[in-house]
Amino acid sequence: MRRNPRRRYPGLALGAMLVSLALVLAACGSSSKPSSTTTTTSAGGGAGAKIVVGQKDFAGAQLLSQLYGQALVAKGFKVSYKNLGPTEVTYPALKNGQIDLYGEYQGTLLTYLKGTPTGDAGATNTALQAKVPTDGVKASTASSAVDVNGFYVTKATAAKYNLSKVSDLTAVAPQLTFGGPPECQTRPLCLGTTEQQLYNLKFKTVKKLDAGGPITNKALKDGSIDVGLLFTGSSVIDPNFVLLTDDKGLQPADNAIAVWRQAVDSSALDAVINAVNAKLDTAAYNGMALQIFNDKKDPSAVATEWLTQNGLT
Repeated sequence: MRRNPRRRYPGLALGAMLVSLALVLAACGSSSKPSSTTTTTSAGGGAGAKIVVGQKDFAGAQLLSQLYGQALVAKGFKVSYKNLGPTEVTYPALKNGQIDLYGEYQGTLLTYLKGTPTGDAGATNTALQAKVPTDGVKASTASSAVDVNGFYVTKATAAKYNLSKVSDLTAVAPQLTFGGPPECQTRPLCLGTTEQQLYNLKFKTVKKLDAGGPITNKALKDGSIDVGLLFTGSSVIDPNFVLLTDDKGLQPADNAIAVWRQAVDSSALDAVINAVNAKLDTAAYNGMALQIFNDKKDPSAVATEWLTQNGLT
């Protein structure tokens, strides 16, 4: 989300002119969206260390990666960004060294690593800390910002079927169409497999849409689906939607964290991540994520404003 500086060419050799012109054109064509070639540098405690920050595929996660990445830049790290996908894509990329760090959610990651998260943020983080070292990965302590899966219906659907909690869906699910992230059918914190089902939800139809994004929102609004899986802190924008209470406690303490490769670990990096997490709470996270999701603001700009206001740049 930054542009590379332009260079002047001396005009003495055609080759030099062409190289310089290419650099100028690349700078002018730079996208405002983060990519694997977007780089930002600054002076400070990072001493020029290079960090590739991965980004998951929805507003809240993009925000986290921008917050961590820009805070690292402010301390002298050289940061570039790489857009990826859900945990099933991004975490393996971290393990394999394709990226060095990214923003994650501790309950989601622990579940992916075959652990058992709970509603206790401290216990969930402790369990995660025991899992990641075998992958050459380090996880931060948890911020207080939480974003979890939510089962949403419209007010009309809630009234029609007398729905107020997720367990109310069990009896009527065979009549309803569900929509959510493509990976939802295999994730225990969403629908999961038959053996993983806490609520025993067997919908008439399951549509693979997007990760808490505009497609799921639109489908719920226009009636293409009856139940939508959205993220409570970063994707819900319609006052006509009703969040069904998670009465059996399916969703864990899914606090925002950073994870990074041990190969790039340093006291300077650790200090930056801790400083961000110390100030990031649910209210701030929700407000910023919805600016990105609802108002279509650039994740980089939203992160910059918050970091500046909190003295982290």
